Amino acid sequence: MFRGKKNLTTENRQEQQPKKTWIHGLKKKMSSIIHPQVPQKPSSRPLPSTSLPSTSLESPKQRSFGLLRHHVPKFKINCAKYYSNENLVIEYCTQYLDRFPSSYSTLCDRAETFRKLKRYEEALNDLNCAIAVKPHKPTAWCLRGIIKGLNKFYLEAIEDLNDALYRDKTDYLALKWRAFCYYEIQFYNHALWDLDLIINSGYADGFTYLNRADINRRLKKFEDANKDITKAFCFKNVNKALAYGISGELKLDREEFQDAINDLNKALKLQPDNAIALRNRCESYRMLMDSENALEDLNKLCILEPENDYQYQLRGAILLDMRKWNDSLENLNKAIKSLPNNVATIGNRAKLYCKLRQYNLALKDTQDGILMDPRNLIIRQQSMDLHRRNNQYDVAIGEAEAALMIDHKNINTLLIRADVYFLKRKYNYSLVDLDNANRIAPKNSFVLISRSELFCKMKYYEDALYNVQCALEIKSADHYALEVRGNIYRKQHKYEEALVDYNKSLELYPLDMILEHDQNQDGKKESCKVGGGKDDKDSQDLLVCRNEVGYDKGFVVTQQIFGERNFSRIYYQRGDTYYKLGKYELALKDFNRALELASGYAPIYKKRAYVLCKLKGLIYI
Repeated sequence: MFRGKKNLTTENRQEQQPKKTWIHGLKKKMSSIIHPQVPQKPSSRPLPSTSLPSTSLESPKQRSFGLLRHHVPKFKINCAKYYSNENLVIEYCTQYLDRFPSSYSTLCDRAETFRKLKRYEEALNDLNCAIAVKPHKPTAWCLRGIIKGLNKFYLEAIEDLNDALYRDKTDYLALKWRAFCYYEIQFYNHALWDLDLIINSGYADGFTYLNRADINRRLKKFEDANKDITKAFCFKNVNKALAYGISGELKLDREEFQDAINDLNKALKLQPDNAIALRNRCESYRMLMDSENALEDLNKLCILEPENDYQYQLRGAILLDMRKWNDSLENLNKAIKSLPNNVATIGNRAKLYCKLRQYNLALKDTQDGILMDPRNLIIRQQSMDLHRRNNQYDVAIGEAEAALMIDHKNINTLLIRADVYFLKRKYNYSLVDLDNANRIAPKNSFVLISRSELFCKMKYYEDALYNVQCALEIKSADHYALEVRGNIYRKQHKYEEALVDYNKSLELYPLDMILEHDQNQDGKKESCKVGGGKDDKDSQDLLVCRNEVGYDKGFVVTQQIFGERNFSRIYYQRGDTYYKLGKYELALKDFNRALELASGYAPIYKKRAYVLCKLKGLIYI
């Protein structure tokens, strides 16, 4: 080809030369670089033929062809990589490796392309060959570590990435992937160390900051996580869908549920098929008790991921919040069958059994959960509450000690233990726990309401009133705080003020709202079958209805933590207030309602007897 062009004249060249393209110009430029036209003075004496061996001489044409054998295929490979044509990259690399099988860079190029196509076995074969050819170079070690990480062989991946970093300490790609592997095996501090190295070296991008934000979120370093997300948004090419998704998850962890939904809405607007964002928004809706939107998101998730393992778990939790006991238990059982070691699902089933007053079944689930994950605080707190309900106070305190060894600043654990001491009438111990909780979280309304109840029991009414007023400043429509303040006013004989608070509390969270959920379409109270042994016919046929018998003497906040409310208590207290005001018919109505909800509580019978006597015009002492 080159020989024919060389013999053309200028005129013939213009007629016969094909239309020039950019690649022809590039070849011409490459040819001029390889064998430049340097004018030389012709020698007057011919060189002797014996001065050098004939094989040592190489003409410019031969030298050009030898270099082009390498440069042109490499150029084709780079072009295919630039245009992201993976099939062409593999084709050109294979052609080149057929002629030069020990080409390190080509083996790495083809392996990286195999990785993009998820052909991991072929990629590993190429990288093994590359490492055998040049074990001192870091590229193949790094790529092999990445592929092992994608295959979820994280420890082996970390070994290869360590080898890459041993050969090149500034291999930031290896650092990023090693951080990813540490993240996946929950070595968050190690992952954070690698990401800090990248960021401090000035080679970080938006994705690096988002990774560090997610790790800080998991380590509960919420402020640091928020700063990293803000820095990530400073990069022009940042993945905004990912950034809003992580920000939403951060706010979900901080229990800022509406803000979480706002960020997750932005993420889903940019990326409608983002399953993680949908799942987190579903959870946020559930925490806000917006069950309809939560179920809608869950249905979308099931379309995106029809074989997902969490749909039964999440659906069971949503239906539990909707008080649809049968459907909830059915879904939770399916979830546990598919994922028997999922502590969150077992905890939700224990919560369902607790709401059905099946405390023995609930305790069995919590004990199983603790065996699976001894450091899970939520399952331990459930166990504490169940022992409290069963009047096993010493066992509950033992569970609290174990939970506080895991996290000595956990507010819920301190509140539940304070409640147990309260029930044991060890008021000073209870006050110590509540004071500790208040020092940890001075603006926590749960702590303030509990401390108000304790002061009321100790007859320190001014202190009780001050604490509950502080709680109402945080949230003016807190029905639990209004119930507690009503009781304080009742103790102070301020019956009119007490009645206002009781009425407002029941208006904000009425019993009728609960009863509507507890009835099916036919108006009958819902029941559900429990049990689960294959051959256990008795347990399979056991029909269990929600049992309302009993009167919880603990803090109202303890019920709030576990999503419940003791309506029998507020009806009893309001009935007593009506009685003191001489409104006997209204008092009788409230006492009757309280007895329907807690038929085993003797003081209600006593108060009702007084009302009946008043209505009959009789006085019995």
